[in-house]
Amino acid sequence: MGNIIISLTSYAERINVVHLVIESLKKQTYQVDKIILWLDETELTRQQLPEQLAGLEDELFEVRFCPNYKSYKKLVPTLVDFPDANIITFDDDIIIPAGTVQAFVDAHNAQPTAIIASRGRVIKRGDKGAFSSYAEWPLLKNETTLWATFSIMPIGYGGVFYPVNSLHTDVVKFDVFSQIAQNADDIWFKAMAMLKGTETVLLARKYSDKYKLIENTQATALYLTTNVEDRNVDVFNAILHAYPTLSDIIESVDFMEIVADGHYLAQAINQPKLFDNAKEAADFYRDCALKMESVDLRLAMSLMQKARVYRPRGPMILKKIAQYKSQLVKS
Repeated sequence: MGNIIISLTSYAERINVVHLVIESLKKQTYQVDKIILWLDETELTRQQLPEQLAGLEDELFEVRFCPNYKSYKKLVPTLVDFPDANIITFDDDIIIPAGTVQAFVDAHNAQPTAIIASRGRVIKRGDKGAFSSYAEWPLLKNETTLWATFSIMPIGYGGVFYPVNSLHTDVVKFDVFSQIAQNADDIWFKAMAMLKGTETVLLARKYSDKYKLIENTQATALYLTTNVEDRNVDVFNAILHAYPTLSDIIESVDFMEIVADGHYLAQAINQPKLFDNAKEAADFYRDCALKMESVDLRLAMSLMQKARVYRPRGPMILKKIAQYKSQLVKS
């Protein structure tokens, strides 16, 4: 499998509580090869480390200092220093349940080249291939494993496993991401995965449901400023401008395709908690049915009927169900 490194970052406002996260990572049932906490070398010094944090350093855990890559510190410096390692990133304000790393490793063993995430959104396109507002990208609440080549975006909040060589080599180019994707690391890392053609596996929600947010850590949280006025979509568009190949991927007919086997699809059809609202669910099942109609008409019918549950009077859904019935009778 190769070495596995847990990589995370923090900053002055959280330096007195990040030891709680480190303690939870050191107590994992699966022991990784190394845990690294990256700090901005212009903000903190080793002499300023709280005793509770410094006392945790040993052969497994170490604090390192790097240039001010901001939110990118959780991954970029580890990619640079350990290019042959598998890397799991976590945030600095969540206590991680003891079996979480094991879940990531199990998923990696099943699909060794895929990026593994415990939280994710579906990248949603609007008219003419343009992105919908980020607020409309469905936050998945899946009860079973999902995976897709392009359309699932990992959310760093819940932890992400990056296998060796899963990201485009430009991922570490500070002069690029600092200009077009400042503080939007989730968007940048997803774009670099798409350029590499790396699929994403999304763990079942049960693995992250018991994450515990550390109290009083959200006053300066990055999400409060990152997506103001839909900045995430603006950043993605800027990346597309810099990397035109991505536009072809976004506009391709298979962009929304979900890679799954029959076992998953059979389960997915009956998942009541997969989406936050009826619109998201109806759109999802309708789009899946349209993708499957030329491959498995009976499965397409099942998916479209599921879409009808969430949108009973949808004209396209009703039209397709009638079409599928006619075709199935003739077959």
